[in-house]
Amino acid sequence: MAERNVIRLYRLDGGDPPFAFFPDDEGADDGGRDYLLPEGYDVDSEDGAPFIRGKGRCVLQLHNGLPVLVDEAAKRAFLLERDRKIERAREARGLSREELAAELGETQLQLYRWETYEEEPGTALLGRIARILGCSTEELL
Repeated sequence: MAERNVIRLYRLDGGDPPFAFFPDDEGADDGGRDYLLPEGYDVDSEDGAPFIRGKGRCVLQLHNGLPVLVDEAAKRAFLLERDRKIERAREARGLSREELAAELGETQLQLYRWETYEEEPGTALLGRIARILGCSTEELL
């Protein structure tokens, strides 16, 4: 299985650039979300400032509220995917989507929506999911 390269990005409220690698000092960000970098891309730094490197230095742009990684040197762009933490924890525990959904008293479709971030479960529900999966709620955020 290929190694996953996960980065945390903070979407800045009206910021230019729209994303940062660190939270805003004044709290003008979304709290940060974890995203998967495409294969062959990594975080690098220059003069203490982090950036994403592919064939060259890449930029992050905003498209429909989501980060797009633009690699002009390779003439490629990637819509970054969120790290599916609930799904990974469920699979690590050896549970099928059907089994976890049944234990929660929910449909598989609803669980899929939470796993893919189409919808976000409330705090109490996230706590129930974490207890069933044997992890903390923070590990699923």
